[in-house]
Amino acid sequence: MGQAKLLKTTLILPRVETHEAVSKLAELEWFHTLQNPSEHSSSYFDDLLLNAQKLFQEIDDVIRSLGISLETGVMATLFKGAPQEKTDYKIDDIQNFIVELENKSKTLLEEPVSLLKTQQKIEKDLEEYRNALDAIGGASKLKMDLSGLRNLKTFFAEIFLINSKDLHEIQNSLGDLIVHPVKLNDEKSSITVIGSQEDSEKIMKVLRSFNVHPIQIPSDLPQNPSSAYDMCQKTTKELEKKYAEITKKIEKLKVTILPKLLSLYESSKTAKDILEITRKPGGTKNFAVIQGYIPVSMENKFKTLTDRYISITEPVKLDRDSPDQLPTLLVNNRYTRTFEVITETQGLPNYGEVDPTPIIAYVWPVFYGLMFGDLGHGLLLFGLGMFLRYRGIGNLKTWATLLAASGAAASIAGLGTGEMFGFHIDKIAILGPIFEPLGPLIGALNVSELTFDQVIKILKVSVAIGIIHMLMALFLRLRNDLIEKNKLLVLTHDIPSIVQFLAVVALILAAIGSGYDIIGMFGVTGVIHNEPVPWLTFLFGDWVTVDLVAKATPPIIFATVGVMILGGKKEQEHAAKPGHDEGGGLMGIVIEVILVRIIEVLSNVISYTRIGIMLLVHAALLVTVNQSYESGGGLAVLIGGNIGIMLIEGLIVYIQTIRLHLYEWFPKWYRGAGVGFKKLIPDMLYSNLVWSGKRTK
Repeated sequence: MGQAKLLKTTLILPRVETHEAVSKLAELEWFHTLQNPSEHSSSYFDDLLLNAQKLFQEIDDVIRSLGISLETGVMATLFKGAPQEKTDYKIDDIQNFIVELENKSKTLLEEPVSLLKTQQKIEKDLEEYRNALDAIGGASKLKMDLSGLRNLKTFFAEIFLINSKDLHEIQNSLGDLIVHPVKLNDEKSSITVIGSQEDSEKIMKVLRSFNVHPIQIPSDLPQNPSSAYDMCQKTTKELEKKYAEITKKIEKLKVTILPKLLSLYESSKTAKDILEITRKPGGTKNFAVIQGYIPVSMENKFKTLTDRYISITEPVKLDRDSPDQLPTLLVNNRYTRTFEVITETQGLPNYGEVDPTPIIAYVWPVFYGLMFGDLGHGLLLFGLGMFLRYRGIGNLKTWATLLAASGAAASIAGLGTGEMFGFHIDKIAILGPIFEPLGPLIGALNVSELTFDQVIKILKVSVAIGIIHMLMALFLRLRNDLIEKNKLLVLTHDIPSIVQFLAVVALILAAIGSGYDIIGMFGVTGVIHNEPVPWLTFLFGDWVTVDLVAKATPPIIFATVGVMILGGKKEQEHAAKPGHDEGGGLMGIVIEVILVRIIEVLSNVISYTRIGIMLLVHAALLVTVNQSYESGGGLAVLIGGNIGIMLIEGLIVYIQTIRLHLYEWFPKWYRGAGVGFKKLIPDMLYSNLVWSGKRTK
C-alpha cells in the first residue's frame, strides 16, 4: 500500500512509426506521458487524429441529442440499476481500433440519427404551425380571402387585428379613410382599412404606433384566415401525434442501444485522447522521442512491447526544488482504495510523501461507527451501500462501498453501545442468545440512559481517540521534515510541538483526575492532590499523580514555547532576503506561539469530543422516538422516526467525520499538492480492450 515507485522511460524511433509506438504504449496502459512537444508531426498521425476527433464528435452529438447521461445517478441506480454490459474490442494497434469503432458506429448510429432528424423536422414544422396559429388566432372568425385585397393596384387595402378599445382612436387618427370594423370578441376586433396607394405609408405609421401589424398568413396556407386556422389546427394535432410516437420510439431505442452507445463514446474518447496527448513528441524532423513514467512493476512488459525501438529506463530522482513534479500513483488494496476519494478531497500526496489513505481506511470507520453507533441503523446503511455497489458503476460504486464500510462500522459500534434501533439488544428476545457469547462487550459503551457517568465515559473515549489521531499527524509532520533534512523545523517546531501537545494533554487529564479542581491542583489552595491521573497512572504506575503532573507540565510547556519562539526568530532571519517578507517580528512570533498554537492544541483536542456528542445525540433522538412509540404513537412514529434519524444523522455524521480529517488532521502535516499519474488507457466502465489476444481492463 502507498505509492508505486516509478521509472522514467525514453523511446527513440522513426517519426513515421509514431502511431505504432503509441499503440504499444496504449497496450502497456500504465504509461504517464511526459509532455515535451515539438514543432514536427507526422501527416499520417495527424490524419488518424482527425478521424478520431470526427468520430468522437459524431457519437457525442448523438449522446447529447438523446439526452443520455454518461454516468447513472443515485436514484436511477437504486430503481433501475446502471448498465453493466461491457463491449469487447479486439485490436492490435490504434489505427485498427479507430477503424473498428467507425464500423460499429455506422451500424449503431444509423437508426438513432435517422429518428433524430425526423424528430427535429417534425419539431420545426410544429413550431411553424403553432406560430401561425398564434398569428391567425385572433382573426380566425374572418371568412374572406386576403390575397384579393393585396392584389389591388389603384387602392391600398389591408386587414389588421386590434384591441377593441383602440378602435375609436384609430378611426380618428386615420381621418376620412375607409375603416371597416368587425368585432371578433369582447377584446379583439379586425379592421379593414382602404385608401389610395399614397395613403399606405400613413396607414402603416398610424397602426404601428398602436403596435398593430397586418394579419400575415404563411404563403403555403389558404389566405382565408378561418380556413387557414382550421388547417393549422388539424396539422398541429397530426404533428403532435407524430412527435409523441417518434419520441416514444426514440426512448425505446435508447434503452436498447444504451450500453453499446456508451461503450462507443468511451472508446472513441479514449482513442482521441491518446492521439492528442502523443501527437507531437519531441525529437527531430525524422526521429521522435517519447518520454514518460511507468511503475517499476511494468518495466519488463515495457521492454517487451518496445523491443524494436531504442528504449531507456532509469529510476526517477526526487528533486524537491525542481519545478517539474513527479506523478503520484497510489497502489492500495481493494478495501483501502475505496478511501482514496477522501484523500483526493484534500489533493493527492506528492511523490515520496506518505499516502494518508491506509490510515483513513481504518480511522474513518472508527469515527463514523462511534458517532452512528446502532446495530440496526448500521445494518441498514451497510445493506444500502452494498445494494448500490452491486447495481452501480464507476465513482458511485466507490461511494457505495464507503457507505457500506461506514454502515458495518456503525453496526460493530452498535454492539458496543448495546443498541438496535434504540432498543437494548439484551432485551430483544431473538437476539439475546445470539450475542450472549460476547458477554461484557455488548453495551460496554451504553449511553441510552444518558446518565452523567455515561456521558463522561464516552467523552473520555472521544478525547483519547483524538489524542491518538493528532499524535499521528504530528509524527508524520516530523517524518516529512526529517526526510527533507530541515533541521531547524525538526528541532524548533516538530519535536517541541509533540512535547507540548503531550504536556497539555497530561494537564487536561490531571484536571479530570483532580475532580476539575483546576486552580487547586497547582497547590494554590494548599490542598495536595495525590489522586491518580486517568490513563497516565494506569500506563506508568502509581507514582504518577495529579500533583506531580501539575508541577511538571507547566515548565515543560514554557520550555517548548521558548524553543518555538527561538525557532520562529531564526526562520524570519533566513527569510529576511531582498524581496521577501520579514514577517511580524518578535512580537508576532510570541503571539503566534503563546496564543495561537497553544489555543489551537486545546481546540483540536476539544474538537474530537464531537465523536461522543454525536453518539449522545443519536441515542437521545432514538430514546425520544421509542418513548413516543411506547406511549401509543404506533408503528408510523417508530418507522418514520428511525428513517428520519438515519437520513439526517447519517449526513451530519459524514460531515463531522470528514471535518475531523480536513480541519484537524490534514493541516498538521499534509501538503496534498501531488499530480496524478494519468494512464494512457483510463479505467473504462463500458468497454474491454483486448490486445493481441490478451485482455486489458
